[in-house]
Amino acid sequence: MAWRWNLRVKRKYKRRMEKYQTAKEQEVYKSKISFFINLVHEIRTPLNSIVGFANILALEDGLSSVEREEYIGTINKNSELLLKLINDILELSRIESGYMSFSFKKCRVRELIDDIYMTHQVLIAPRLEFLKEVDNIPLEINVDRERLIQVLTNFLNNASKFTETGYIKLGYIYLPDEGNVRIYVEDTGKGIPREEQRMIFSRFYKQNEFSQGAGLGLSICQVIIEKLGGRIELKSEVGKGSRFTVILPCRVVS
Repeated sequence: MAWRWNLRVKRKYKRRMEKYQTAKEQEVYKSKISFFINLVHEIRTPLNSIVGFANILALEDGLSSVEREEYIGTINKNSELLLKLINDILELSRIESGYMSFSFKKCRVRELIDDIYMTHQVLIAPRLEFLKEVDNIPLEINVDRERLIQVLTNFLNNASKFTETGYIKLGYIYLPDEGNVRIYVEDTGKGIPREEQRMIFSRFYKQNEFSQGAGLGLSICQVIIEKLGGRIELKSEVGKGSRFTVILPCRVVS
C-alpha cells in the first residue's frame, strides 16, 4: 500500500508543478503580448504620419512650396523617431541577452562630470540655469564611461524636456560610509506623481502620451546601470521637480 501512497503523492506534486509552470508561462506570455501591443502602437504612430504625408506629396498637385517643405519636415521628423525606436529596441535586446559588451575602465568622477557639463552647456535652454555641484575628494569608478554618459545624458534630456523655469543641476556626492558615489541630475520641473514613480522605468511608459519618443530611455538606463554594478534612485515631487541619482561603488584616489 505504501507504493500506492507514494505514487499518489508524486502525482499530486507533479500536478501542482504543472499548474505553477502553466501560471508562470501565462505571465510570461501576457508580458510578451503587452510588449508587442505597445511596440505596434509606437511603430504605427510615426509610420502613419510618414505614409500619410508622403501620399499627400505624391497626389496633391496644388501644394505651395511652404506646405511641401512642412510636410517633408514632418516625414523626416517621424522617420527619425521610428529609427530611434528601432535602435532602442535593438539596444535593449542586446543588453538583456548579453550580446552587448561593456568596456570597463577606471575614470575620475570629477573629469566625467566636467566633460558632460561642458557638452550640455550649449544644449540646455537659455531660460534655464545650468548648475554643477562637485565634491572636493578625488574619486575613481570602474565603469563603461560611454554607457554611463549615455545614462546621464538621458537624465539631462528629460530634465530639459519637463522643466520650464528654474534650474537643472548636474553633480555628485561622496558617501564614505557606503563606499559609494551618488551622481545625480536634479531639476525644478513638473515632477512625477508618487503613483507613477514605480512605473517610470517600465518599457514604453511615458509621463505625457503625446510627447516624442517611445518611453524606452529610462528602461535602457536601468539595465545599463545594473550591468555597471550600480542602481538608480528617483526622488520627485509634483510641481517642485525631480532628482535622478546613479549610485556606484567608488574609491578615493590621490
